[in-house]
Amino acid sequence: MRIRSCTLLRSFAYTYAKPETALRDRMSIDGSTIAAILTGILALVGAVTTAWMSGLNQQRVESRKNRKALARSSTPLLIASWDLANWLYDILEDMAYSPRRCAAYGNGWPSQFTSYLFGQYFAGVHIIRKTTQFFAHMQGGRTEQLKKLLWKIQDEFVSMHYEGRENLRLRWAERDILEVQESMTVVDGDGSLRTMRWVEFQKDYAGGKGLEKVFRRYENEFQSIIYRRFKYLYSTNEGWKRQGNPQDRREEEEKEIEKERADDPTNIVVVIPDHRARRLQHLLSDLVGLLDEESGMRFNRPVRRCGMVVDRKALAYGSADIFEKDPERTDHYRIPCDCQDLDSGCNKTLKDFKHRQLKDTSGKGFGRRETSYWESRNQPPVSDVSAFRMRVTGPGDKC
Repeated sequence: MRIRSCTLLRSFAYTYAKPETALRDRMSIDGSTIAAILTGILALVGAVTTAWMSGLNQQRVESRKNRKALARSSTPLLIASWDLANWLYDILEDMAYSPRRCAAYGNGWPSQFTSYLFGQYFAGVHIIRKTTQFFAHMQGGRTEQLKKLLWKIQDEFVSMHYEGRENLRLRWAERDILEVQESMTVVDGDGSLRTMRWVEFQKDYAGGKGLEKVFRRYENEFQSIIYRRFKYLYSTNEGWKRQGNPQDRREEEEKEIEKERADDPTNIVVVIPDHRARRLQHLLSDLVGLLDEESGMRFNRPVRRCGMVVDRKALAYGSADIFEKDPERTDHYRIPCDCQDLDSGCNKTLKDFKHRQLKDTSGKGFGRRETSYWESRNQPPVSDVSAFRMRVTGPGDKC
């Protein structure tokens, strides 16, 4: 009896003590689970942080690598831009001409060398894009300026936002630019890229491997500009008329000139379609200065800029109504330009053409709400200097 009573007491005690034991077990399990969860969260945060730091470090490594590549590859592009800008100046600047010089050049500047200078520039841009992954992970005002300027020059080559016969010439097709870039970029034995040398270009050009076919159209257009400039100079300078124009007569060009005169009641002399080339010359001059800083060469060789004020007698009908009149010279007008040189006086607001103002919705990057990098952020809005969509003078004059 006594044994049974003890057994019942132990059973009773166990029964009433069991809920506390179970609660302690549950609390113990819940604490372990929480600890495991916290450990997992901390491990995840650590992994994410490590991955982010690794990615940031990789970006910094890529940025330094691309910065070095940009410094190396900007030198050939600097030289190519400097050569082309000065060559264009010699062709476009009226003050560079004289009867003796015109007689020496006769029927125009060497077309093949002009093509080489254009191709050297295109190849230089192609190399700088390839070697720097187009400035991947690189930041800073000068880098963004360089991106923007390279794009502006590219746009000037291919832009169809201009109307009027002055802008008809030298508009490049994108496929032609790409073909020249690929053809004139040479891969050396160590895998490095360089532009085709002048001797190599001559051999390729003479061998009929394709470059001549690409450049032929633009060479003809450039010779048209030179032919018309000769005609203008020998028609408007009294001292030149007695010596006679040394160029051979181009019948097709003369027929087009006569048609332009018939369409214009203001008695023009000849329309010179060199406005795109003049803007390119100014933009290339901007590029020389910017690349000089980026490369560290400190050339200190500013490029001469061609004049942007032209005689009314060299403008197509309707253009004078759109262009800004020059206050210093009677019946002369200023060609619109969006270069970043205040001394030239052709872009006093430092504002890009409307079709070159890139919108930026993120608040970052080089668009910056339709303003250029060189423009002051506190500058009040001004009328767009590029609003010169001129009246066309005939069918097919859009470019």
